[in-house]
Amino acid sequence: MIQPSKIVCVGKNYAKHAAEMGGDVPAEPLIFLKPPSSLLAEGQSIVIPDQSREVHYEGEIGVIIG
Repeated sequence: MIQPSKIVCVGKNYAKHAAEMGGDVPAEPLIFLKPPSSLLAEGQSIVIPDQSREVHYEGEIGVIIG
């Protein structure tokens, strides 16, 4: 698996998701970063830390440019 140097994300980019988070779709893109360590290779297990109290799931798609 290629390890990217950064992961750039766009949040609240569609109405249903924005409503779930208690708001509207922002007028400008909501950009945030994720650490490269947040990626899993195919077949790797998702490990939820013991201290996690509330865990939400959702699918994401990523594109590696390079």
